[in-house]
Amino acid sequence: MVRAIVFDLGGVLFAEGKSVAVEKLAREHGYKKDVVLAVLSSSKSMDLRKGLISDEEFWGWAQRQIPEGYDALLIKKEWYGGYVLDEDIFGLIKQLGGKYRIIAFSGNIRSRVEFLEKKYRFRRLLDKEIYSFDYHRTKPDKQFVEIMIEESGCRPREIVYIEDNDRYALPARELGVRVVIYSRGEVRKLAQELQKLGVKL
Repeated sequence: MVRAIVFDLGGVLFAEGKSVAVEKLAREHGYKKDVVLAVLSSSKSMDLRKGLISDEEFWGWAQRQIPEGYDALLIKKEWYGGYVLDEDIFGLIKQLGGKYRIIAFSGNIRSRVEFLEKKYRFRRLLDKEIYSFDYHRTKPDKQFVEIMIEESGCRPREIVYIEDNDRYALPARELGVRVVIYSRGEVRKLAQELQKLGVKL
C-alpha cells in the first residue's frame, strides 16, 4: 500500500532552472553557456547545496571565476527565476494531499527554497521537506535517500518517488522505493503510472 508520495522540486514541481537560466543569459546578455554551466555545476555549487558554504561565499567565488563584464548576481537572479512552477504538478499535489504523506526531497539551496516559497507559497501543501542543505548530502548519494526513507516514516515499498533524473532516481530504486520518472508536460502519463502503482487520484 502506498502511504507517501515524494516529489523532487527542480524538474518536477518546478522547471529545471539551470537550463532555463543558461539559455536566457546567452540570449539576452551574451554570456557563454559553458562558462555559466561550469559555475552552476561546479563542486562549489554542490557544497552550497549541501549547506557547507554560505551564499556569500559561493557567489563571491563565482564572481572570481567568470570573465570581466559578467555579473554573478545576475546569474543567481536568472537561475532562481528559471524555476517556474509546474501548474500540473501543483494541482496533482493538491489532489493527493490528505490521502498520502506529501514529501519534498531535493538537492537544493536554502535561499532558493525561500525565494520559491515567497513567489509560489508551495510549502503549505507539504507534510515533510527533506533538503540537502539540512543533511549535508545531496543526490545521488544513497545515504541521502536513506534519510528520506527514515524521515517519511514508511517502508521503501510504501513510497512513490517522482523524479525527472534517472541517475538521481537509481539509489532509491536500489533501496526498494518505487520511482516514476516525470517529463514536464506529461502529467497525464504520470497520473497513469501512479494509478498502476495503486495511487488513488
